[in-house]
Amino acid sequence: MSFGLLKHFKNTKVSPFAVAPKIHYKNVILGSDLGAVLELMKVLRNEGESVRLISTRPLNKKNLLDQYEDSVSLLRSEDAVREIYRKHHNVRLSPQTKDAIFYKEGKFHEFSGRAKSMNILSGEEFFLKRGHSVELEGFFSSEEWANLDHILDQNVELRIFESIENVEPTDLVNISNWEVTFKDFKTITAEKIYVCFSPKKFLGYLKHKEKLSPEMIDACSSPQVQSALAVTWILNRELYATNETLFIPQSMTHEWGHFIVEFTPFDHKKNEQVCHSLMLIHEEDPQAEDLASRIKLMKRVLERVFNHLEESILRESIRFDEEMFVGGIKDQLLEQLGFDYPSLTFAGQMSHMPENLMNEKFLARTLLH
Repeated sequence: MSFGLLKHFKNTKVSPFAVAPKIHYKNVILGSDLGAVLELMKVLRNEGESVRLISTRPLNKKNLLDQYEDSVSLLRSEDAVREIYRKHHNVRLSPQTKDAIFYKEGKFHEFSGRAKSMNILSGEEFFLKRGHSVELEGFFSSEEWANLDHILDQNVELRIFESIENVEPTDLVNISNWEVTFKDFKTITAEKIYVCFSPKKFLGYLKHKEKLSPEMIDACSSPQVQSALAVTWILNRELYATNETLFIPQSMTHEWGHFIVEFTPFDHKKNEQVCHSLMLIHEEDPQAEDLASRIKLMKRVLERVFNHLEESILRESIRFDEEMFVGGIKDQLLEQLGFDYPSLTFAGQMSHMPENLMNEKFLARTLLH
């Protein structure tokens, strides 16, 4: 710390964060994913100003494309697809044409056949249904998509959360129902907040939990959060010719679950093929060395299935997300919270769905909100 800054602290004679001004926005969005970005666009269209998206990591078009287009398919519901087409007329969704298959004893088998797969662990059953690839551009206007990075630069702040508090407003002009405090001691107040990260994390940040309604506690503590490790490889040759979801056991002797693998069609112009692989992480708070060993295992196992995989890799991208999947949403509770806390909206994977869509989960909820 510089001498000048030390002198400043001494002269103020009080902790600097005690006098830090509070910045007010009518709408504050909390999150770091596609759900947060779509919510930002919605607020900008409807109100056009006084909005901030608070994220813990950088948000830009490339990041969104990497997570939702350049990945294993995260949309696997025919009902959701039909509803998305009703709401978004310019969207493009491409379905897989074959059912998922699994690898055993040197070849692939259909799940409906005589061969028996290794146990499907919790969360993996979602990938048994045919997937749909998603083109994000269709969920934005042409102007929004062309200027998305600029819009995010203007409206997103990177901050680390300290606490969130539901407060009584004292100003009739800048109505403050919520105070969000950050690790750098700055505070933002908001009339409305939109929560796009996991409800358990939101509950952890909330102050004065004793004042929260039982419905709020239940709605935030009951959903299940699943972390996952996603790896994408750009290959210099074609290793697999068809486009379906492949279940490849991590081990044939231990019930470790599967690698969920998909290949894109071979691009003859670029002489490249893309391979996506995803594995669910069931341990809480895995360490970096644990994730590194999982990636080594993934490469070793897939090399046995797809000869020359490792020597074919041109580029590799790795993403670990501790909140990749948020499920078990209680829509009836979310509906009640809309009355109890009208200035709070859960969005993204926690979005409230109407009765006919209550079975939807993950990306489907994000895109249907």
